[in-house]
Amino acid sequence: MASAEEMPKLGTILSPPKQGQLIKHGSTVYKTIQEGLAYILVDQKDAEPAKPPPLTQNQKTTEGDRPSVFYNPIQQFNRDLSVLAIRAYGEHATAIKQKKRKLKLKGRKTPTKKAKADEGNETEKPIETDAPSVGDQVKAESVGAGVNKRRREDEETPAENTPLKKTCTETRSNGEDMAGPVGEEIAMQAKDVIVTEHTEKVAENAAPKPWTPSFTILDALSASGLRALRYAKEIPFATRVVGNDLSAAAIESMKLNVQHNGLEDRVHPNKGDACAYMYTVGRAQGSPNEPGGIPKFDVVDLDPYGTAAPFLDAAVQSVADGGLLCVTCTDAGVFAGAGYPEKTFALYGGIPIRGSHSHEGGLRLILHAIGTAAGKYGLAIEPMLSLSIDFYARVFVRIHKAPIEVKFAASKTMISFNCDHGCGSWKTQRLAERKPQTGKDGKTFYSYGLAQGPTAAPNCEHCGFKTHVAGPMWAGPLHNPVFIQRILDLTAGADRDTYQTCPRIEGMLTTALEEDLDLGGSAKEPTPEAEPVQPNTNSQETSLLIPRVDPALIEPYPFFFIVSNLARVLRTSTMPEIQFHGALRSLGYKSTRSHAKPNSIRTNAPWEVVWEIMREWVRLKSPIKPGALSDSTAGAGILRRNRHTLNPIPGEVPGLKALKRDLLTAVDSGRSIADITMMVQAALYRSGVHQSIEIVDRHTLEGMEKNESNNEVQSNDSSTRAGSPSTCQDPSTLNVVFDGELGKKALNSHRRKRLKRYQANPRPNWGPIARAHVTNTTKDTK
Repeated sequence: MASAEEMPKLGTILSPPKQGQLIKHGSTVYKTIQEGLAYILVDQKDAEPAKPPPLTQNQKTTEGDRPSVFYNPIQQFNRDLSVLAIRAYGEHATAIKQKKRKLKLKGRKTPTKKAKADEGNETEKPIETDAPSVGDQVKAESVGAGVNKRRREDEETPAENTPLKKTCTETRSNGEDMAGPVGEEIAMQAKDVIVTEHTEKVAENAAPKPWTPSFTILDALSASGLRALRYAKEIPFATRVVGNDLSAAAIESMKLNVQHNGLEDRVHPNKGDACAYMYTVGRAQGSPNEPGGIPKFDVVDLDPYGTAAPFLDAAVQSVADGGLLCVTCTDAGVFAGAGYPEKTFALYGGIPIRGSHSHEGGLRLILHAIGTAAGKYGLAIEPMLSLSIDFYARVFVRIHKAPIEVKFAASKTMISFNCDHGCGSWKTQRLAERKPQTGKDGKTFYSYGLAQGPTAAPNCEHCGFKTHVAGPMWAGPLHNPVFIQRILDLTAGADRDTYQTCPRIEGMLTTALEEDLDLGGSAKEPTPEAEPVQPNTNSQETSLLIPRVDPALIEPYPFFFIVSNLARVLRTSTMPEIQFHGALRSLGYKSTRSHAKPNSIRTNAPWEVVWEIMREWVRLKSPIKPGALSDSTAGAGILRRNRHTLNPIPGEVPGLKALKRDLLTAVDSGRSIADITMMVQAALYRSGVHQSIEIVDRHTLEGMEKNESNNEVQSNDSSTRAGSPSTCQDPSTLNVVFDGELGKKALNSHRRKRLKRYQANPRPNWGPIARAHVTNTTKDTK
């Protein structure tokens, strides 16, 4: 029998928390787990489970294998990143509120032009719109400051005065019982509003307390409450954090964790359905007859088990104007896989992409779903950061009340024609067009119209294989570069013991920042090498503000490709990545990486140039064996367009011989008139001869002139970026140089520091774990 000295000492729920500590509460022994500055209590049998036997195929997880409360340590990167991202946004939001406060105290109803410039509003080209830019937000908040006494009192209440009441009994201010999913939060808010005249007089005579801007966060699917605890502990200006969950067991666990961390005054558990609670938020805002209304949150975080699609409609309505919506989706097999297109369309309103760039397509599908949900209520979205991480996607989106900006939604939505069974190329088409025009007053406004289509033939213009449609999906930028840089500034000064995933955060965010081809400098001359990121020491208010991305901006060159996949099509050796970057730079094109996949290349070079580089690689560096490619493969169709077969006779139209051969093949192998027509169209696009033939009818000529006019307008549009070289040469005349040194300079143009851009899985079974066992969802905890 073990002696008393050998027994581990058990603490109580009020003991100071520390890593690995054993806590006994009631009849259960918990183990303390630390992440960041927060501590959670996990049942000892769940914290140290016995090694389960391997599951056979199609064997379901039993209830005994499920933890009582969901906690996945694999997503520590997600939580570390979320804390830093919300802190970066929160500094911006509190700076805006403090500026509004100063203007209010000075008696100024509208900000001056200088104030707007300080908030970054002058950094974008002016657009005639009702969009709530940073300056407009200040104006709106200043004018509306006196409309609602309840809102004014809530914003001017110091953080120390947050109500401490924590109960699941739902009552109105008159004591009448009220059933509903919002739980204790409405009761807490109602009690906070009831103030007697005596209390008001005492408050007037008391010494004024320092004013603290409110900053509220909703963790809609909180489980153990770890996110809510970390937000309250690591974001110093967070005044109220609500952790909501439907499970009674999760609420009990959350209450224990809140008490163990000593955060009863800032973290408020709420038992209820997430959608029902978010629909209640803000409904009674501004109505003095409904004192129990909950103001909208500055930040709403959705981190479900699986897809977040069912929560998006309620979430966009519970975020304050200019607030931040954080969304996680862990169903990568749905939004980034082509196995369940019907399921993807049902959840996200689009068809997924099949290919190496499927994860970026998944990000754009998620953003499309958020934008569609928000647009119905006159809300415009601004993606701040969109990442494909391990087995899930994480996006941070700013929500603006801007009905006029919603008009850009159609022109910022696209479909993609993908040669997913052939060479892997793609072509995009937007659903609508918008054209910038200049008014008599010199201001720019936009007109909207229908898009002309299609932009691609039924068969791939490069290899002749059939193409498939993906989308509709988001066609705008994925990131706000200033927001990413603010997170990197915070990461550089963060404690590595608290944020253990900082190296990966810095590497992934740097790669995401470099995805913007406009930040790469000249295509011919690489940008000078820069120093590693340093903490931001600028204490001025303007350094905290995050200006908005132009709402009309679209991404002209979405998606990426992987060189090894191109080599697989041609049955040749893989070209080193730096040599491919060097070849692109030598031709005057820009190139960079993608955060989603290693060895990926994003470029503004068209696919004609990409395949010409690969053909030259085969010709000069890595010839393939005769007979390695059959005539029916995509690689054979691409190599058929090499510069020797395209123009063998001086003075002959380029590609004419290859076109004749393709036309004869189409006639011989075609099974019907429609089949022959498609093959002829593919041959015309593949050869490029249709651009050189002089015998063109009048209608075709008019169409070509119209397309050229549209391209000219598009090139002059300030909302497009990263233009290609102005001269459009025949790919067969390009002088391709495989310059590895130029490729190294292109990749190292942003920084010299070695970064952890792509992390290998640190251990086996790196992915989602079993869903928590939900019990007593309908039973209220007393």
